[in-house]
Amino acid sequence: MKNLITIFLITVLTAYNTTAQKQVDTFMIQVDGLGCPFCAYGLEKKFKELKGIKNLKIDIETGDFSFTYPAEKALTMVAAAEQVKKAGYTPISTKIIRADGKIESSGDSKVYLNPKSLIDKKVFVAANRND
Repeated sequence: MKNLITIFLITVLTAYNTTAQKQVDTFMIQVDGLGCPFCAYGLEKKFKELKGIKNLKIDIETGDFSFTYPAEKALTMVAAAEQVKKAGYTPISTKIIRADGKIESSGDSKVYLNPKSLIDKKVFVAANRND
């Protein structure tokens, strides 16, 4: 009987622990301009203004920056890039893995050219040929 009660309690506590864990989005941003640990600290400090940020990691050599953020706060890719800019750095690429498994990437956006903005210029090249 004791074993049955123990198993029941373990099952209930495990189920409670699983549902109590918060759903998080994982952000991965490549940042240009990180040159030293002090630079990384400045970026970290700016992002810690966002309450709820966890698992913050910065690789100075590659510029890779990652963190997790509560999914219910719905931080957008644009807002994350703006936070990088506020810290004084340039975001190169951004990728978000949402808690529901969806992946957003800055490479998903398409660039459309306006044909009117393209200018056709002729170039005159002068050369001295001695044949």
